[in-house]
Amino acid sequence: MSFSDEADSSPFRKVGCFLLGLIGCAFVAFLLVGAAMGDCAPNADGTGCENDGLIRFLMFPGSLILLIAIGIFAARRVTKDRD
Repeated sequence: MSFSDEADSSPFRKVGCFLLGLIGCAFVAFLLVGAAMGDCAPNADGTGCENDGLIRFLMFPGSLILLIAIGIFAARRVTKDRD
């Protein structure tokens, strides 16, 4: 199958995809910094940080996995055949 006879993507679509990728990378980097910050401050009775590990996992690797899944979906959506 050859796509040589189809028109190339518009410059607007290319710039839009690039900007969405940059925004996604900035978001993941922001959550990476948030996950790397100090520990949770427990309450006086020792409670309050039960889910700290889960929250940190969702902040960094979870957001990266989500960004990769969104990128795969967007790539499939952009490159599918037009009827």
